[in-house]
Amino acid sequence: MAPTTAKGLAVAALVVGIVAVLIGFFPVAGIIVGAVAVILGIVALVKRQSKAFALTGLILGAVGLITSLIVTILAGVVVGAAIDSVQKETGVNVQTEGEEAGDDTLGTRENPIALGTTIEGKEYTVVINSVTLGQNDAVLAANPFNEAPAAGSSYAVINYTVTYTGADSGNAGLVSIDYVTSAGNVVDATSQLVVAPEPAIGFEELFAGASATGNTALAFPDGDEGVLRVRAGLLTDPVFVAIK
Repeated sequence: MAPTTAKGLAVAALVVGIVAVLIGFFPVAGIIVGAVAVILGIVALVKRQSKAFALTGLILGAVGLITSLIVTILAGVVVGAAIDSVQKETGVNVQTEGEEAGDDTLGTRENPIALGTTIEGKEYTVVINSVTLGQNDAVLAANPFNEAPAAGSSYAVINYTVTYTGADSGNAGLVSIDYVTSAGNVVDATSQLVVAPEPAIGFEELFAGASATGNTALAFPDGDEGVLRVRAGLLTDPVFVAIK
């Protein structure tokens, strides 16, 4: 009489094969369980166990394995397409001369781009035209509600151009400009609520190809060697720009 373990292996192959088919529509999991069922089925056949149970388990395991493999490949394609779509939405392109093409460090805090460089987002193009330091008098005169900067800081006026390149219309206010100090602290434009000297860029609606040029104001720490952080639209990757 054959040992009971032989029959047990065949039954195990059948059970695991059924499980592999049931979870075959799940990525990776069906591959693992299906492979186990196939191995158990082969071992059971080699040991001359219940041929019906062993062969059925082997076949079911193979079906589950193949199904899960296909689902895993399709899931990888979908995830890859989603990541590519997000990168297209958030990615920016920097047009500059004198820099090596494909330099991934260009536009970082360590390697900021120069004033006047074109920053291209998915729907907006931004150019920082100038940064003028020491503009306390001009900023305070621009609006009676503007407050004096904190001690040790001075207002700078940043002039920039926004061009909408999308299909319908956009808003110049969706481009954000902040200042990052040399120590890594962020001076957020939304936290200061300062009205810049005219012409000030606000929330002008722009149709495809239209541009707006104007000013924004930020209080920089005196003598600091920080950089501007520019986002050419919502959720886009930041690009860092030197202030001199």
